[in-house]
Amino acid sequence: MKLDIKKDGKDHLICNGKKVVVRIVGIENGKDTIHFANGIVKIERNMQSPVNHMEIKMITYYQSSHTQIFPLSYDGNRWGTDHEYKGFTQNGVPYTFAYHRTAVPGGSSSVGFFSETNESVSTAVYGEEKPSASLYLENGAAVHRLIWPETEEPCVLMADGWGEAYYGKMYPADLFIGYLFIGDEKEEAWKQMLSYVFKKNDHILKMQFKAAKIWKMQCSYAKELYTEEDDGFCGFSIGFTRQKDRWEKRMEQKYEMGWCGQNISLAVSLLYDYQMNGDVRSKEIALKVLDSWSDMAKSDYGYPLTRYDDEEQKIDACNLGTGGMQFFEAYEMTKKLGFEKKVYLETALFICDFIIKRQRLDGGVGTIWDKEGMPLVIDGTAGDFLILPLIKAYAITKEDKYSIAAARAYSFYFREFDNNGYGVAGALDTCCIDKESIIPLLKGGIMMYEEMGFDKYLDMAEEAAWYLSGWQWHHTVPYDESSILHTLDYDTFGGTAVSTSHLHIDAFALCYVDDLLKLSKYKNNKEWERRALAIWCNGIQGISDGTLTVMGSEPRPVGSSDEGYLHTRWGSLSNHKDGWARPFGVSQWLVAWPGAFRLEVLRACENWNFLDGYLQ
Repeated sequence: MKLDIKKDGKDHLICNGKKVVVRIVGIENGKDTIHFANGIVKIERNMQSPVNHMEIKMITYYQSSHTQIFPLSYDGNRWGTDHEYKGFTQNGVPYTFAYHRTAVPGGSSSVGFFSETNESVSTAVYGEEKPSASLYLENGAAVHRLIWPETEEPCVLMADGWGEAYYGKMYPADLFIGYLFIGDEKEEAWKQMLSYVFKKNDHILKMQFKAAKIWKMQCSYAKELYTEEDDGFCGFSIGFTRQKDRWEKRMEQKYEMGWCGQNISLAVSLLYDYQMNGDVRSKEIALKVLDSWSDMAKSDYGYPLTRYDDEEQKIDACNLGTGGMQFFEAYEMTKKLGFEKKVYLETALFICDFIIKRQRLDGGVGTIWDKEGMPLVIDGTAGDFLILPLIKAYAITKEDKYSIAAARAYSFYFREFDNNGYGVAGALDTCCIDKESIIPLLKGGIMMYEEMGFDKYLDMAEEAAWYLSGWQWHHTVPYDESSILHTLDYDTFGGTAVSTSHLHIDAFALCYVDDLLKLSKYKNNKEWERRALAIWCNGIQGISDGTLTVMGSEPRPVGSSDEGYLHTRWGSLSNHKDGWARPFGVSQWLVAWPGAFRLEVLRACENWNFLDGYLQ
């Protein structure tokens, strides 16, 4: 897109030919200098004298059809029922978000079209020196704002309510810098912006432990989580919780096939450990857990249970899809190790047949079923987790029924994603827009490409990767010395947020590190490799070596780590002593899945030197 600039009093008009795309609103006692470079509009605002507050406002001249404030608001979060920011304003006051609450400082985007020509156009903005972000609609046009100093108004979203507005202070300054990206249907502005900021801030985080050490620690934690029940069931506890000053295994909903519990994945990793290190104990635990899930984790109606000790005995797509995939790998590992366990293959195929029997004519499958296999929830994008075992079943059996079902499901869920611009209800404890629900479209697209050879699947996988990138932190947030995150020397760069209602960073993106590495290779784009490494570096922070203490608790078990890092003002409004209650703190929930995903990355990566940062 060829851009021109026109003056209109103190304002500047960014034009494409005769069409105005964006108006940059000027200010008294200040001068805006506009620079064009490589398709990027740089705004330098110089004030006649230093000021302690500034707003750079940019108004689009097209009808906005899709807006994003990464990763807080997607079209005003119209979908879902969770406690979150709804709409663009509250009581007429536009929402404004602090730089640490957004994945890019001041980052927002709008996509739309010129009403007279129906041409597609998009805009994205961000700023330097930690601006806050604001975006709202005015007569169909998007109003983007960069605001200094740090501001959160008219209220602050907390886990259990709304906090008061926050107005920070700044040293008076006379120079403020914002960036404006403008794109069309072929080159979307928000992708340009994310790519530019990531490359500008890309760096290797401090690595406390190398890959080999992490493998040992995570296998150790898996064994610490291992539990044998009186009824003979063997599984990995879902995690340790803090009880006063002690760490104890959680006593309710202890065992989960995938998602937070990752029982099947951890068992497969211990089989790998037996292969690499000859640890017989690893083999014994792995087989006991896998046998328990394949033999005992069934409802009275013979359907696979995704949570063993859940009284409601619901079956969900997230657990079923990831569990099915891991059972396939478990079978392949036992075959490789010389003690083939066909029951694992049969279990995985049983899951796939369960999926096929419940697939609708439109290709969708559903999200949650009861113990009788009857649908309870059909909405949401999370049904796409079921695509993965279907593709794997086809790769192993070459039976067309699996490839046909996978292709139909992938088309349905990608269409839902493409039409909306976001994924929903992937995280089982949310009913809102999230990151997790689109992960299978990245993983599944690559798997479909590898098995069927159609480039379209690779293109769709890359679209999913771009969406996921909007949930990834593109900057390092400095924390006050009094904060827990400062004490832990936590770096936000590379981490990903959970959902529009759960405003903390977690390491869940570790599960698609290998997929980004494959995408980088297939698309010949190093950015995906760099993003994968950033995820890994972020996701290995905070692992205990057995001596780590936080907030005076007893040392954490070897290999354990927090589920979440409260990178922004989010937590409980109540004055609790628990770390999760404090903004800029930690979850104090040592759940199983981060360790499981770290082991998965290490299982898939052929060269651990890359993960250790040696091949840069």
